[in-house]
Amino acid sequence: MAARTRPAVPTDGGSGVTFRGYLWLVAGLVPAYLVLAAVLPPADDELYYWCWSGRLQLSYYDHPPMTAYLIRAATSVFGDTLFALRLPAVVSTLTVLLVVGYLTRPRTLLPLVVFTPLFTFGAVLVTPDTPLLMFWALYLLWLVKVQERIGPVRGPTVREGAVPHALPDGRASDGTGIPYWLWPLGGLILGCGILGKYTTGLAVMAGFLSFALAGNWRRWVGGYAVHLAVAFLVTLPILVHNVRYDFAPLKYQWRHAMSSPEPGVVPFLSFVGVQLLLFGAVPFGVFAWAVRHRRAFLADPRLRVCLCLFTFPFAFFLYKATRGPLEGNWALACYIAIWPLAAVWYETVRHSAAWRRLTALAFAAPAACVALVAVHLVWPVPLLSPGADRITRQAAKVELTRDLAEVLRAVGPGEPVYVPSYQWAAMLRFHGIDARQVAGLTRPSHFTQYPETPAGRDRALYFGEGFLPPEYAAGFGPPRILGKLPLVVRGKEVGVYWLIEYSRPDGAASAVPPAGRLDRTDPHAAP
Repeated sequence: MAARTRPAVPTDGGSGVTFRGYLWLVAGLVPAYLVLAAVLPPADDELYYWCWSGRLQLSYYDHPPMTAYLIRAATSVFGDTLFALRLPAVVSTLTVLLVVGYLTRPRTLLPLVVFTPLFTFGAVLVTPDTPLLMFWALYLLWLVKVQERIGPVRGPTVREGAVPHALPDGRASDGTGIPYWLWPLGGLILGCGILGKYTTGLAVMAGFLSFALAGNWRRWVGGYAVHLAVAFLVTLPILVHNVRYDFAPLKYQWRHAMSSPEPGVVPFLSFVGVQLLLFGAVPFGVFAWAVRHRRAFLADPRLRVCLCLFTFPFAFFLYKATRGPLEGNWALACYIAIWPLAAVWYETVRHSAAWRRLTALAFAAPAACVALVAVHLVWPVPLLSPGADRITRQAAKVELTRDLAEVLRAVGPGEPVYVPSYQWAAMLRFHGIDARQVAGLTRPSHFTQYPETPAGRDRALYFGEGFLPPEYAAGFGPPRILGKLPLVVRGKEVGVYWLIEYSRPDGAASAVPPAGRLDRTDPHAAP
């Protein structure tokens, strides 16, 4: 997607959607987001982060604490409902869309961007990406506003956009034309982003690069140091938490992020494939084009910042994908800055009918992905086997958990039930069951920071796909199978789970649970 001519910086005019029209488009998405937030089945991890919000901490084993804080704020007002749990995600998505719309000119491509997976179904899912995306977008906007006041950059210039905005008369500044309050504000935004997800650290490096390319060091270096100091103070809770736990959370994240168990072509192609489904081929073409024409963007603060906050982290993730498997959502934040660059690129090619068709085709994969998910939610696609149907399977897990919660209230009201993973623990806790993850059976989590095993109890209930390993059931008599719970997806059994009772030889066993969806089984049958 490279153009031979040097790109010109568009003004607020030109082709495409006006900012007012774009605001109406975003406003129209609000009711759709609210409905999706209320009706989409909850993902396991969403309920896991809801569990965090019930016991606020300085930080957590898996991620920093901002996700929990946002969920707690929403549920304190609207109650512990799925709708309230997801409100932070809706606010985050709207914030990102408004920042993208403000910084992009012209906005010809934005209607296509709005209907990609991240801004449709992904818009209402609450994860650590929720605060990451919101504060990354705000930090991007802050960088632009500050650097507009630094002054022009020497070197190649582009038509319009290179003149910094003047400050209104009488506004207090640090002597460089930058208001005093902007520096601590930037530090607050950056610190909140790091409290959301460690990935925000890439924004620090990319942001510094944008300042360095702006030159005029004396005009910004002092204030920049102030903004870093404020960010450090805001993120102190993470440091305190890690000191308390011997840096186990940071060590876990470092291993998770930097390990490279399977370097090669396959993980790279897998990562690229996910990105194509999320946003199509335009980001890859614009990445190569922007790197080639990088010098043309240096004089314009808006595009210089976008260039750094897109190409630097995107290049990092592409490299990481060659070193081993990389989760597809890790690169989400860097896409916020791509669309102002894509708008400039599109202006250089939009006069060609062939390029217009190719650009529309580049969005075909994400559009098809959204359409298929929408159809599948109403009428499951038969070509996808029930075992591979993750969407319908999740809905079946939610139903199974609801039924299991009713059974557990009858079998052992008030007693904890032990489960193998944090996902099952979170789903059961959302239904009011005291579920506890058995440490060591699956990956560690926030729940296993307070390790507890059935050992030491006279009676314990366990829910899983099989018996507890012998070392976890030492001292108990033979396990007693209370029942079988099949996981049924689209009428086909794709998994079997068992409710098992462990009791001491001198302890009392419970009554067999009542009939219902829980299938009675031969007590001598092994799961």
